[in-house]
Amino acid sequence: MIDKSCNKNIFQIWRDRGEALPFEVIRWSWSPSSSFLVEQIEIGKWPYGKAWGRFIKAGRAGPPQKLDNAGSYQWKAVEGGSPPGA
Repeated sequence: MIDKSCNKNIFQIWRDRGEALPFEVIRWSWSPSSSFLVEQIEIGKWPYGKAWGRFIKAGRAGPPQKLDNAGSYQWKAVEGGSPPGA
């Protein structure tokens, strides 16, 4: 699935959301049943940095880890997304 509305990087989405954490995102090529819960942001040189959180697949969260490709312009926020168990 290629979702052309996924056109921002993680750090732009974070700023658009008032720099509030956590938030859930999906990458343009991912299945709708997969997402990533961003729990920590470290800005390097704007608009890039590092992001950490947990992959969510079919509603189940994995262990905390660094997110690869957070600076690529292939992400969008999952509207109505919330942490598992919330």
